[in-house]
Amino acid sequence: MCTLIAGLGILGPGTLLIGANRDESPGRPSAGPARLRERPHVVGGRDLVAGGTWLAVREGRFVAALLNRRPPAAVSGGDGGDGSDPMRSRGLLCLDAAAAGPGFDQPAAIDPATGDPYPARLDAALRVIGRGRFAPCSLVGLEAGGPSWVVALRPDEEPRATLLEPGWHVITHAEMDDPGEPRTRWLAERLRGERPRDSDEGFELLAGLLRIHEGDEGPPVCLHRERFPTVSSTLLALGVSSPAARYAHANGPPCVTPFEDHSPLLRPEVA
Repeated sequence: MCTLIAGLGILGPGTLLIGANRDESPGRPSAGPARLRERPHVVGGRDLVAGGTWLAVREGRFVAALLNRRPPAAVSGGDGGDGSDPMRSRGLLCLDAAAAGPGFDQPAAIDPATGDPYPARLDAALRVIGRGRFAPCSLVGLEAGGPSWVVALRPDEEPRATLLEPGWHVITHAEMDDPGEPRTRWLAERLRGERPRDSDEGFELLAGLLRIHEGDEGPPVCLHRERFPTVSSTLLALGVSSPAARYAHANGPPCVTPFEDHSPLLRPEVA
């Protein structure tokens, strides 16, 4: 995935509003949203080469997303999907991070150093990261009503985690909210002051941004190119107390592919 927009608390306290475009090789097969794990209940698309995912939703409360980073020139090799490199699949990292950590009904731990709630799913994700070696990427964890974070994985460096404040956040192939990345900077500026009243307005706003092409009002977000074009798009609205959690997916470029409703997948008894 190459563009992720996240609104933390934008629709009200304890809510998540997410829009994401996946840019990938057209020849790499994948499947649309389905159940990925039963316990805990995790849903999302699946990469049919390595078996992982680029975005996974756990129990309608937590989203793990994977964005590849531009590797330094000295770094080569794949992510383990074809067996030619010892690096583990980044998509499997995303799936494992979504499933790791305690359930949401467990008492919240408190960080003794700060007195703040301890980000249990971040700790679990860092443990998963420590068990393998991965090509450069950013692992994003977004929790409705809980801590949200991003972990940057770079060659020959320790993983670096950053907690996210409420509000809008954008990440592509560089840092979270990176002002030096044109697409990130433009989207962040475009979103400044936006406060959709409900998920309908939120989806309309994000879908419009995810459809932007070269020559439109900003840098292209929906990419039409030979290598790594936009192949699918996802919209999510989640909340700790909202019964109307929503999951929409376009199984193709969002400019020409309608978003289909996959919200029932968020309920374990339906998936």
